[in-house]
Amino acid sequence: MSQVEVERFLGRILTDADFRKHAEQSLEKACYSKGFIFSPVELSFMRTLDFVLFQHVAETLDDSIRRS
Repeated sequence: MSQVEVERFLGRILTDADFRKHAEQSLEKACYSKGFIFSPVELSFMRTLDFVLFQHVAETLDDSIRRS
């Protein structure tokens, strides 16, 4: 997992509510649809992420940096 890819993924999770919802439902499909390439081990780790926590953080972001 490259640091750049991780940062791109986390940025997307925080700024894109649709992507976050899609990732909660199917992480593999959401990642594939946005061009994120992760190994099965990496995806397994990412499944442990707390998407509710990401939602809370996203709500604190200024609207100007969120995707609409």
